[in-house]
Amino acid sequence: MLLEIIDVFISGLINGSVYALMAVGLTLVYGVTKAFNFAYGSFYNLGGYFAWTLLIPLTIIGGYFSVFFMAIPFFFIVGYLLEKVLISPLRKYDDWEMKVMMLTLGLSLFMDFGYQSIFGPRIKSLPGIIEGTVQIGEIVLFQQDIVIFILSISGMLCFGWVLNNTRTGMAVQAVAQNPAGAQIVGIPKDFIFAATFAISTIMVGFGGILLCQKNFVDPMGSTDIMIKAWVITAFGGMGSIRGSLYAAFILGMLEAFVGWYFGMIHVQIATLTLLLVTLAIRPRGLMGRE
Repeated sequence: MLLEIIDVFISGLINGSVYALMAVGLTLVYGVTKAFNFAYGSFYNLGGYFAWTLLIPLTIIGGYFSVFFMAIPFFFIVGYLLEKVLISPLRKYDDWEMKVMMLTLGLSLFMDFGYQSIFGPRIKSLPGIIEGTVQIGEIVLFQQDIVIFILSISGMLCFGWVLNNTRTGMAVQAVAQNPAGAQIVGIPKDFIFAATFAISTIMVGFGGILLCQKNFVDPMGSTDIMIKAWVITAFGGMGSIRGSLYAAFILGMLEAFVGWYFGMIHVQIATLTLLLVTLAIRPRGLMGRE
């Protein structure tokens, strides 16, 4: 019994680390732009299909490491173009945030049906990044899970370093805190908005590459990921990166233990119940502002 609980805890910790990597990117976009990207789950799927497409031809020259290396510029360009081509023209309207929500919702549907047309309706499986197990006493850990956890934590640490130690990162924080004031002192708000979307797309793309090794690539699976990302963002506090980190690990643990004890069919109900109870008691989320 104890070993089962430890296994479930480890599973929740690993899933929570990937959720945190993805949710921080969505929280960053909302914190800076005050607009919600409803196509976020579809970009998660894009990460899975990106890896699935490239793994076979890149097997002999590095496999997953080549995929990760190529994913950084690819997802940066995708996120940057998303903001410049589709989002930026809407900012001239007074209620542009609502228009962005509707546009990204339509983009999500377009991308999901596009995946079905290009890759077919069947799910795809990704090979593990590494094979084998590690035994610590009576606990057996998959090496793949260990690598996924390490890469997720490393991604969040890199994000934190960029945000706190680079001019672009500090400019992002300035725009999030006071957009008008940041523009007065010469910070290019348009570039920061585009860079924010680019960074968040890199993070969700990486999350897709990592998590699709465990959960397959489903052309219509973006809705589940979008719900999880939205729950984490709202539960942690809209725009609060620290709150999103806490919420992601809480959600990962909740999913693991509810799925283990009650069955996976009850996971979504438990997730949404947690969100509703939290917002009823604390409407701004765990660490959201008034």
